Amino acid sequence: MRKPLPQSFPRSFRGEQSSGHPEERPIRKYEAPSVLAEYRVLSIVFGILAFALAAYFIRWMLAPSHPHAPPLPSVYIEMVPPKTEPPPSP
Repeated sequence: MRKPLPQSFPRSFRGEQSSGHPEERPIRKYEAPSVLAEYRVLSIVFGILAFALAAYFIRWMLAPSHPHAPPLPSVYIEMVPPKTEPPPSP
C-alpha cells in the first residue's frame, strides 16, 4: 500500500476529489536542495580529510629532517695465539 502524501500537497495531487473551490493555501514553489545540503555529511568528512592532509604536508615541508642513525660500531676481534707452556727448566 502506498504511503499517503503529506497535507502540504494540494488535494488533486493526493488523489482526493476537489470541491471546485480554489485551495485555501497557495502551492509552494518547489526548490531543489543544493548539492551542499544534500551531501552535507560527506562534504564535512572530505573537508576534515583535506584539512588533515594539508596540515600533514605543511608539517612535512617545514619540519627539519631527522639525522640519520649513526653507523653500527665495527668491532674487530684479533685472534690471540694459544698459550704455550714454557720449556721446563733444568
